[in-house]
Amino acid sequence: MNQIVIIALVTQLIFLAGEVPAAGYLSQKGIDGSFYHPWFLIFSITRIIGMAGQLYLWSQTQLGLIAALTGSCGLILSNLLGTFVLHQPALSPQGYVGLFLAVVSIFLLTAK
Repeated sequence: MNQIVIIALVTQLIFLAGEVPAAGYLSQKGIDGSFYHPWFLIFSITRIIGMAGQLYLWSQTQLGLIAALTGSCGLILSNLLGTFVLHQPALSPQGYVGLFLAVVSIFLLTAK
């Protein structure tokens, strides 16, 4: 099960590695001028690699477990990235309770 959690984390990191720069380019250049820049190719490649990782996960275990794991990992990683890398404002107390529950869900889902 540890291998599945690691692959879920890596696929979510791959998705974030493509999505964060893409959001920046889209806000700068707009939707019309964005598709002809090299970042769009990089974004597409990261999406394909991330989807391949998720398809591997889906083939190895139950869909409900993988959906919950990737969702929880995505919530945690995107909030860490937003707070520490992008310097976005902190969440409300309810938001942090939700993140704590996401962390707890990973432990509960992967416990044997």
